[in-house]
This record gives sequence, C-alpha cells and structure tokens, in this order.
Amino acid sequence: MTEIKPRYEFRIWSESLTTLRRKLEAKAEARETKSQETYLISAVTEKCNTKIRAELMDIKVLIDEDRGLEQWRPILKAGFPLSNSAVAEQIFPSLQLTPPALTRVEYTMDEFFQEVVQKEPKIAVVDVAKTRYQFNIGRCATEYSNITINKVRRDTVAVESTNPDAVLELVRELGINERNVSYIREIRRTLGWDAA
Repeated sequence: MTEIKPRYEFRIWSESLTTLRRKLEAKAEARETKSQETYLISAVTEKCNTKIRAELMDIKVLIDEDRGLEQWRPILKAGFPLSNSAVAEQIFPSLQLTPPALTRVEYTMDEFFQEVVQKEPKIAVVDVAKTRYQFNIGRCATEYSNITINKVRRDTVAVESTNPDAVLELVRELGINERNVSYIREIRRTLGWDAA
C-alpha cells in the first residue's frame, strides 16, 4: 500500500461561511458528499483525530505545526472487525489512553463500543453529520462543509496540502483571517471541554 503523505491543514468554523463557499465555487467545481460519522474524543489529548465513517476506523495524529498550520499523519484505516492488536497498539495509544483488558481476538463494531469504548470514561462518543463540498484548487484540496456535531450546526472551510506554502497562499487569497481550529478542538468546544 502506498504511504499517504501527511497533509498540512488550515480550518475555520462559523455559524455561516457561505461567502467563502462562493469564493471557492468561483475557482473550481464542487464535488458533494454526505456522511454520518462517529468521533471518539479523548479527554486527555486534542492531537488525535479518531473517527468511524462507512464502518471504517480512521485515525490521524498531529505531528507538526508550522506557521499556524497543523500537519496530520494518517496512521490507521481499518474495517471491522478490528483486531485486538489494533485496539491495544494503535487506537488507545493514539488517544493517549491505557487500553483495557481485551478478551476477544477481534471486535465487531457493536462489541467495540459496548465492551471497550463504553468502559472508558475518558472517551466521548460524538455523532457528526457532514455535507461536504470539495474543491481542487491549485496544489490544495479545499472544502466547504455543513456540519452537525451532536445536533449543533456549524459551517467549516478547510484548505489542505502536503505543501504548507500552498496552503498559506490560498488562505491569504481567500481572505481568511481567523485562527486555525481542527475538528477535534471544535468538537471539544461543543462538548464544553475547551474554550473556543
């Protein structure tokens, strides 16, 4: 499998970002996707993006920060059932939590939530609905999305690339002046765990 290069990301949030959506639509054609996702939010770190989408466990970890950008590395994308080694050696360490005693060789999604996640009080399970409008602009992947986090509606716009200079250039071109706020920090804010 080809290694996925870590991307630098810049993301902002607001009640409405339709002005930015129009700017993106003037530059490229959008591809629309909808998804229902479940995030696992650790009470002890904001440096791990762990979600389940289309029955795939997907984990990225924050490895660097550069001029306000965050660089995230994908470390796991695996379907259910999950092996106990994936749970013990990848998922829990990424969440910076000690894995529980695991009694199964592998876990279906239901078993994982009922027997593993629900027994760890430092993990919040958060439902996230997304309607994403994705654009390719120059060397960057960009998106405007309507997000619902545990029934709280938000808009987000993100610019991503393996090249940090390309991200910063497009952010300036779009006239974005807000600070970078990752998915995890926004979800934690919605949970009341962190200040905005």
